[in-house]
Amino acid sequence: MVQCECGCGAEATREFLPGHDQKLRSALERQVGGLLALRELVEASVAYGRAEMSDQELGRRVRAVLTRATDKN
Repeated sequence: MVQCECGCGAEATREFLPGHDQKLRSALERQVGGLLALRELVEASVAYGRAEMSDQELGRRVRAVLTRATDKN
């Protein structure tokens, strides 16, 4: 047995208990300000990983997304 990866602490036979992958996805979306913000972070990370974006630009993008998320709350 392993712990469910959603962070609930429950034991699971797989990565997630049924439905808990969606629970994690929803929590991540809320944390960053929604699905579009999450997409923006992933796209920036991919570009950075491909060396298409500098450290500074990645930092600016992440900061902008998280600032918008904080402003919404």
